[in-house]
Amino acid sequence: MKNKIASLIDMVKLSHNAELSEPYIRYLCGIKSERQYRHQEVRDILKLIDQLSVADNKMSGFIYGYVVPQLNKEFDLIKITENTCLNIELKGGDAAREKMQRQLIQNRHYLKLLNKPNLLLYTYISSANELVKLDDNNNLVECTVDELSRAMNLMDDEAEQVDLDQVFTPNNILVSPLNATERFLRGDYLLTENQENIKKEILSYICGEDIDRFVGLTGGPGTGKTLLIYDIACELAIQQKILMVHSGILCEGHNKLNQKLNNIKIISAKELRLREIRDVDIVIVDEAHRLYTDSFEKVERWVKRAKSTCLFSYDAGQMMSSAERYRNVSERIDKLCLNHIFKLTNKIRTNKELALFITCLRDLSKFRDEYSFPNVHIFYEPKRANALNRVKQLKQQGYTFISYTPSIFNHEIDYQSDIYNTHNVIGQEFDGVCMLMDDHFYYTSEGKLTAKTHPNPDYLFKQLLYQGLTRVRSRIALVIMSESILENIMKIMKNN
Repeated sequence: MKNKIASLIDMVKLSHNAELSEPYIRYLCGIKSERQYRHQEVRDILKLIDQLSVADNKMSGFIYGYVVPQLNKEFDLIKITENTCLNIELKGGDAAREKMQRQLIQNRHYLKLLNKPNLLLYTYISSANELVKLDDNNNLVECTVDELSRAMNLMDDEAEQVDLDQVFTPNNILVSPLNATERFLRGDYLLTENQENIKKEILSYICGEDIDRFVGLTGGPGTGKTLLIYDIACELAIQQKILMVHSGILCEGHNKLNQKLNNIKIISAKELRLREIRDVDIVIVDEAHRLYTDSFEKVERWVKRAKSTCLFSYDAGQMMSSAERYRNVSERIDKLCLNHIFKLTNKIRTNKELALFITCLRDLSKFRDEYSFPNVHIFYEPKRANALNRVKQLKQQGYTFISYTPSIFNHEIDYQSDIYNTHNVIGQEFDGVCMLMDDHFYYTSEGKLTAKTHPNPDYLFKQLLYQGLTRVRSRIALVIMSESILENIMKIMKNN
């Protein structure tokens, strides 16, 4: 239980002493050191409760300053009982009504995961001494402190001790168009503030009167590029025809979206023909950094000829082969799009723990003594048969096993082939990811992970591993077949 519950009355007892209030509030409410302490919020709480006509026991049971790890989204005050969830946001100065409304709508989206019959959402503006609430139609309406008092008095006496980290797991809050297709089609998702801002900029540019033909969207793994481009496609498709080009193998999610979405057609890059581009208004290329040179040149040439617009979604760091590095399509996209490149920066899929583990796995020197990885599990199985049996067990436990893309030239790694491999999972995400590490991998004397040549000399084992692991949302399992690799990995797992 990371988040503690506390009484509003206890929170404000040191409102006159900011220096002492900070350590006390951190202790009382379980506020981590990296979270900024805001004494003004304590003063705001004091000003609010001085006006409430509520029994002291109704003031207890509040969670203060909870942050959803994957989204870096913060709730000011939450109280959860058997039938009700009360959320109060605090604003010290002037705040735009639209921004307050958007925040409470987002809060409703996440807090409904608690499955409470009554969900009450308020914002208190201390500078104006005003209280507003979100009604059932997502409208922001003014209300009185007396109304809030009545709502608090009607709540059950006992607050529930809820571990919010277990409620807001990545598989509950993050939606992939390809792996949670039905939720995406229902619109059961929210974009982060970073995504929303970039979406507005891209739509404003694409729908403007004077634009160049090419626009870029870039960002690292887990920043939400795929969700954003499909969200943008759906909005553009209200009035225009859209062609989505996936630079990889189409999965079941692509097929479902093809059947359900209007004015949007999804094809793989190898299916691309001039007529496909000539018949649409907007072309959106996903995983564009993987395009072959001739495919990239066709897109550039045909988009210009058709006088349509093209949005490239790409990540230069996700190259999996020597040929991709040699082609360096990302650099060509940069030059083609000039200054019209928008960058996602906040990772929302991979939680911080797993992102840190992947970093340390690739470079042991990045590990620090305070790191621990409770959602990473290591299994040593030196024999192939036992390793594959362990993989089978992990699949039964809900992990998705991702094998290394095989080679048509040499079949030495075919023993680990499975439904999913590092090429056909491009753009997808999974709650749990399991991968094998055999003696193709080794560490240098400096602690950097490297690998022998893949049976297909064009593929890069280390990049394939990175591609597979960065598909994860919640937990990783590594089946280690090399004693040397195990010895090194244990250096970063000593706190588990």
